[in-house]
Amino acid sequence: MFNKTRLQLVTLYSIVFFVLLNCFGAMLYFSTQQRLYAQVDSSLQKELNTFATLMNRQARRDNREVPYRPVRLMSYLFWDESGKLVFQTPRDLLDDSAIEALRAESEELGVHSVTLEDNVYRTVGKQTASGGYIQIAYNMEPERSVLGNLLIFIGAGGLVSVIIAVLAGYFLASRAFVPIQKAWEQQQQFVSDASHELRTPLSVLRIHLEQMFRHPERTVEQESRKISVMLDETQRLGKLVDDLLTLARKDSSQMELLKTRVNLHDILQSVVHGFQDMARLKGIELTADLEPHAEIQGDADRLHQLFVIVMDNALKYTKQGEIKVWLKTDGAAAQIEIADTGIGIAEEDLPRIFDRFFRADKVRNRKEGGSGLGLSIAKWIIEAHEGSVYVESVPERGTVFRISLPGGKTP
Repeated sequence: MFNKTRLQLVTLYSIVFFVLLNCFGAMLYFSTQQRLYAQVDSSLQKELNTFATLMNRQARRDNREVPYRPVRLMSYLFWDESGKLVFQTPRDLLDDSAIEALRAESEELGVHSVTLEDNVYRTVGKQTASGGYIQIAYNMEPERSVLGNLLIFIGAGGLVSVIIAVLAGYFLASRAFVPIQKAWEQQQQFVSDASHELRTPLSVLRIHLEQMFRHPERTVEQESRKISVMLDETQRLGKLVDDLLTLARKDSSQMELLKTRVNLHDILQSVVHGFQDMARLKGIELTADLEPHAEIQGDADRLHQLFVIVMDNALKYTKQGEIKVWLKTDGAAAQIEIADTGIGIAEEDLPRIFDRFFRADKVRNRKEGGSGLGLSIAKWIIEAHEGSVYVESVPERGTVFRISLPGGKTP
């Protein structure tokens, strides 16, 4: 399913990397060219000024050599006011065709380039006080050689950049797909588990309804057992749907907490009182040690739901013994501890107890009516309050949930 998208991402990343690498190569080439030309232009201007000073001193209009040591690859020309070449040094760097081409450029002021067959000259000129024209031409062969080698290097680098771009594109696409593929697999697992959980109560309802339909002569009293089972399954189905909607809204960021200043003592006391009768029926001692007026900024309804989920799990898996609820504040956070003496959780299952639909004992959990979503919702509520949860458990000895919620203080 992801192969086509992965290929598209690899192509996109490859193109981006290829363009970036080649843009870098182009920038390197043109910046080097500009720097070399700037150095040549600076040298030409300095030589022009020095040579012009010398020519003004000599004030000659003949072809005799002026005592001047030329720079390598530079040709020095002096034209009289009529455009006649009266001085050239050195004489072996320029042939007649080159001199004629430079004569045509003798009226151009400033530094500019002249192309003569396979050679490129950088030339600069200046009028003299006598009306003549001084011109210096520099053969750009060394600079062109440097730029040519650089261009070959960039071209070879461009071919290598294609391979690098493809490899980098594949690497980035693979990295980008890790969370996407993981999320997809989790979603697929979630849908599969949800379908399975929904199918079970629906199958029970269908079977009992079919049996009742086959015996329309039976009274409600005679079918009371089937009706009771269907009511239980309907209740279980409704709870499962509510839990699924809660998690779906959480995943889509549509679930917002209505935070106010709440008293955890009052919420926990209400939850404990709600479970007292059920604990008494099972012969379990339920005790609470709650610090009064322990307040935090939170959503009272969601916090009540959190404590109900944890308490329900503790009561569900405790066959005998006791359940203790403890609340205390330390100034920075409220610390809640719910401990039971139930069947406990195996060490290898502890890291997964907050996963959706995970149940350490699936047969027993299904019998007890659990869907495996409660602790996932509980963890979300804790994290939405910027809190943390830590679970300790020893099989056949019990489990302890330690919940920390920030902002706890006693007014």
